[in-house]
Amino acid sequence: MIYTEFDPLKEVIVGDSYAPGDLDHLLPADSKDGFNKILEETKQDYDKLAQLLQSHDVKVHRPEVYKFDHEIKFSEFDVNLPIAPMVPRDAYLVMGNTVLQTYTSLTDRYFDSLSYYHIFKDLFDRGCNWVSQPAPMLKNLNQTENWFFDNKIYHKKLPDKVLWHLATMFKAGDAVIYNPQGPGTPSGLDWVQRNLPDTRFIKNTKTVFQGFGHIDHGFILIDDETVIHAGIEWVPEVLRNKKLIDIKSYLPPLNLKRYTKDYLEIDSKYNVKWIEKYLENWKGYNQEICFDLNVLILDSKNILWGREIPELFRYLETFGIESHVCDFRHYLFWEGGIHCATLDTVRDGKSRSII
Repeated sequence: MIYTEFDPLKEVIVGDSYAPGDLDHLLPADSKDGFNKILEETKQDYDKLAQLLQSHDVKVHRPEVYKFDHEIKFSEFDVNLPIAPMVPRDAYLVMGNTVLQTYTSLTDRYFDSLSYYHIFKDLFDRGCNWVSQPAPMLKNLNQTENWFFDNKIYHKKLPDKVLWHLATMFKAGDAVIYNPQGPGTPSGLDWVQRNLPDTRFIKNTKTVFQGFGHIDHGFILIDDETVIHAGIEWVPEVLRNKKLIDIKSYLPPLNLKRYTKDYLEIDSKYNVKWIEKYLENWKGYNQEICFDLNVLILDSKNILWGREIPELFRYLETFGIESHVCDFRHYLFWEGGIHCATLDTVRDGKSRSII
């Protein structure tokens, strides 16, 4: 059972990466060396994360990494380079006694759920209700039609599909705070709400999100009454009556205009031009406010971060909060931090009214 992001963590899924060489047959020849270096360091970081959580007496589940020998073609879309099961938070949610499994517009993530099947089957055998959205017929989209560059893409290209990103939802007792505009379709949101009938759905309003995007950054609820945030503009309106701890001054922001420009100048993330730009300009550049608060809370007094921020950690100590670190060297490349890379499945704690 699980109802919050901060009750004592008992079981968690830690994603996994392809190993160096696994994708050589699918990569452009001139991309292999740089990409395999990223894979090597990413896999090391994921394994370290799993070991660190186990040292805190948390049971860790790992997905299966399936290798595909060639691209897969459907009538309306292709699965060109299947994404490894690295970010379970995007399309899966455990709320109360229910496991939800959704689909997004990303064709290369179409078979993602196969990697987590054995984990969700275990939860099902232990009494959880396991529900999956119907598999959709997707469309091939170009680089500029990624949801994070165009927040209308679901409505333009896939309005008739049942699709939703579950990283748009933040657990808060008997409620979830959610970004009503997705990413996803209205029917995808309706599907989620129907399958969590005992949960209150509270719209996220008057924040930097403007109703759209993944909600697992910019703020965290550390206990029933305390919010840590990177500026009040990140805090959902319904939480602004809580005790607020502002850490914005400890998190130097990253201007993403150059990053976006570099990204859009290439054909795909796996192109050697992007890998070279990333390794030269962006590797280790983790000072983005959003990703810095993309953390995993072990309990109300222990937070797991993706990089060292000594001054911030000393400040949090004055509130009795201890910080732990697992370096995530490439989370800018993969567009996902510690929270994205994990999915908590069991926490001690009961359903209650926090909001």
